[in-house]
Amino acid sequence: MRKTILLMCVLCLGALSSEMKGQTATFKALFLYNFTKNIDWPADAGGSELVITVLGDDEVSAELEKIAKVKKAGNKSIKIVQARSVKEISDTHIVFLGTAKSALMQSLSYEQQNKPVLLVADKSGLCKQGAGITFVTVDGKLRYEISPSSIAEHDLKVTQKIISLGIEVQ
Repeated sequence: MRKTILLMCVLCLGALSSEMKGQTATFKALFLYNFTKNIDWPADAGGSELVITVLGDDEVSAELEKIAKVKKAGNKSIKIVQARSVKEISDTHIVFLGTAKSALMQSLSYEQQNKPVLLVADKSGLCKQGAGITFVTVDGKLRYEISPSSIAEHDLKVTQKIISLGIEVQ
């Protein structure tokens, strides 16, 4: 009987953990979508689509696909691309680097230097390695660190609103 109750508790906790992880992916995708409304790319970084490349997080990619089906970034449709390596990334507006690939931040930053690309990472502290925005959890809530100087290095303009809602770092 005790083993059955213990097994049920473990299964319930596993289900809750999986659901919370799914919700976190949804929130990250929504943050990424909202960043598109608060970042200005240079006019020559145009095209008819706003491209978001995801490296190392299939769940966030799937959530972004859902958003891309029903939302636009200004007057542009949103295209989601999955990359398996830094070298696969080209012609993109945003790169989201998942936790599993966070060790690639310096390489990603080097490959994307001098390009109008917003680099977003899923691990705190990566703004020091070139990310413009990194997701963090503060008091159990999803937040983000933002480095306006890193964003500006990519010839992007960020609204004061998005800076003030994040945790500003240099």
